[in-house]
Amino acid sequence: MIEELREHYTKTIGAEPVLHEMNTRTGKRIGVFEWPASTTRLGVHLYASGGAGHYWKDHHGHAVELFAGVNQGGQDVLEAFCTMALNVREAGTVPQHGVFVAGDWKVIKGRKFTGWVLTERPDDFMPHLDLPGGHVVFLDALPVFPEEAEFRHGNRADDLFDIWEAEEVKSWDLDRELPAGIEPGRKGAAAWLRQTLGRVRGSRQGPKSNDPA
Repeated sequence: MIEELREHYTKTIGAEPVLHEMNTRTGKRIGVFEWPASTTRLGVHLYASGGAGHYWKDHHGHAVELFAGVNQGGQDVLEAFCTMALNVREAGTVPQHGVFVAGDWKVIKGRKFTGWVLTERPDDFMPHLDLPGGHVVFLDALPVFPEEAEFRHGNRADDLFDIWEAEEVKSWDLDRELPAGIEPGRKGAAAWLRQTLGRVRGSRQGPKSNDPA
């Protein structure tokens, strides 16, 4: 399966990756492919899993692999992505769009992210891979702040994505800040709604002198 994934990734990204191989705690083999930003068509440092998914017999021909595009790579990001992929592999389930892979620690050393949210992108950046007897779906793994993971409780993952879209959050930017729509230490749904309504009311009163024309 690793070679089939390598071929698919190389064709999709347009460049040969570096392959890091490891074993899970239970002895299962997993790989992580890596592309420096200078080799990818979107100009982001890219990671993709090889073996995070579960294949065919137990899941009716549907498997999932993971990828993450970030503005800067490094050993800390590689280790964080590997750990997340290993956790998915060991969980023994097939993750779906909107699933959070969370922990109680910083998932990238020196940064405030404490989990990942998995999403099926609306574009065709990483197309499905059809194989004899089944197919592979690729989910984009995006690092999240603890407040964003907390917001997920009682809300849909798409509600978080709506906030990201409204606040123009660059999810690939590892230097991004917590969006203004989610207050630190709070779930933030009501705060975001109040802020959004405030913007609407403000726009009805006309632009302020320092608003861009």
